[in-house]
Amino acid sequence: MDHTISRLSGKLHRVAERHPSPRAYRSACLSLLADAVPFDGACFTGVDGDTGLSTGSVTDSVVEAIHPRLFDYEYRGEDYNRYDELAAAKLPAAGLVLASGGRPERSARYRDILSPAGFGDELRAALTARGRRCGHLSLLRRPDRPPFSEDEVRLVAALLPQMAAYLRQASFPGGDEPENDAGQPLPLPRESGVFVLSDRLRLLAASPSAEGWLAVLRGAEQIEPDVMPRPVRAVCTRALSPSPQDGSCADPAARVCVPVPGGRYVGIRASRMETPSGEVQLAVTVERARPADILPVLAETFGLTEREREVVDRIVQGLSGKEAALALHMSEYTLQDHLKSVFRKTGTKSRRELVWQLYSRFN
Repeated sequence: MDHTISRLSGKLHRVAERHPSPRAYRSACLSLLADAVPFDGACFTGVDGDTGLSTGSVTDSVVEAIHPRLFDYEYRGEDYNRYDELAAAKLPAAGLVLASGGRPERSARYRDILSPAGFGDELRAALTARGRRCGHLSLLRRPDRPPFSEDEVRLVAALLPQMAAYLRQASFPGGDEPENDAGQPLPLPRESGVFVLSDRLRLLAASPSAEGWLAVLRGAEQIEPDVMPRPVRAVCTRALSPSPQDGSCADPAARVCVPVPGGRYVGIRASRMETPSGEVQLAVTVERARPADILPVLAETFGLTEREREVVDRIVQGLSGKEAALALHMSEYTLQDHLKSVFRKTGTKSRRELVWQLYSRFN
């Protein structure tokens, strides 16, 4: 198996050179994996490192049909091989048949979604880079094939660090804007977009700029105009899910920061509402990402420490050196030492340049 891992690792390096965008890279990775670990359906998802919510997926038509229900089960209930558990596990990949002791019917996800869709087993993996999630991988097999073996699980797990490292690096946005049918760049709307969805994620109402934002998100994922973008589905499902803290549905994690082509980040938030008649609806806001959304992503990109992130946060807020040092309970000399390290990591030389590099240029 070591020879196979080495061979696939070399191919992954070449894939990264030919397919620099995260979406194209994920798609090429699936094609590469199919030769070593045959599957009948697949989904490779990018995720927000802070919330674990989807920032976009590469799927096939069969998996796309069940994707909304998979979201629902992932964010709302307990089951085998949850992505958050895999991300914290020593082996961040697992097969459903193996994990269930040969009885996948013990899994609600299998009984209610996978089996009716014609699948007999699922291999799941969580991709992490520097301790933060950056992707989820799901490979599916039909019941007339053998279940995923332990060797196949280990092979996929061995390739995860390499794929995660590239996805982390490639998450820094760049390239061209999403294009319309005429091949012209899609401008990002100037105003925030607000729309209302039913609890089944059916569009009920939208502000004038909302359709523009949805077009940008659909263009980034290359999905059809009638498909709700996956990051929107993810935040809405999270908003409808009971909070792990108190069981309410007011989950502050119902937000996601999505990198889109053209060097921009989009912030998406969802809130659960209830009409006087008791009907549940969702209010969704899509806008250019705020500093609080962007800074965690870029801090991870540049490898900033937790203390350096706190310093940067105060600088972006406009605090003076003295005010920032006081707020962080450190001396101004220590603050300057942290700033020097931040300047070095980000390739900047002044606070003004730092604020531009980490926030202003995206807005």
